[in-house]
Amino acid sequence: MDNEKMRLALASVDINLKSHFETLRNENLAILRSAGVEEETQNFFVEFSFDTEIEIGAFSYRQANCLKKNYDWEDDFQRALQTNLLLVGSARNGDIVVLDLEDYQVGILFHDYFWEKEEEDPRKYLIKMDCSLGQFFYNSVSVQDYPIDAYEAAAYVGAEFTGDWNPNDEA
Repeated sequence: MDNEKMRLALASVDINLKSHFETLRNENLAILRSAGVEEETQNFFVEFSFDTEIEIGAFSYRQANCLKKNYDWEDDFQRALQTNLLLVGSARNGDIVVLDLEDYQVGILFHDYFWEKEEEDPRKYLIKMDCSLGQFFYNSVSVQDYPIDAYEAAAYVGAEFTGDWNPNDEA
């Protein structure tokens, strides 16, 4: 999960860890456990649990203490989790930052396809960034020309699906 890179990312945007820290409540940890999340990743969310959503570079990092609420109230959260994608943040344009629970790599979901194509597997619209969650946020503040949304991410990693696609072309 790269906790050290996450600490560096937060420090580079002047986030005071102590003033925003909030103990991860048991009901939120239970959501992670019920999803089969590895202990190392659970510990990441324990360490990086804040009292508010945090802006890091061009992305936000959701409150870990909202996992239970999101699971109970957001159909999109549940739909993503059913495909082993944990919603953890967003881009400024609404694209969704996810943690792939199959390989613990970060990806960015095209939000428009995710919301408009509910019957389809969200992974179809996922751009994998080939890095951990901590590395992703560190890259967002330290790598020049790092993608700021799914369109740029698709170009950055050379993804097959680029978002420029006509739904009428489906086979």
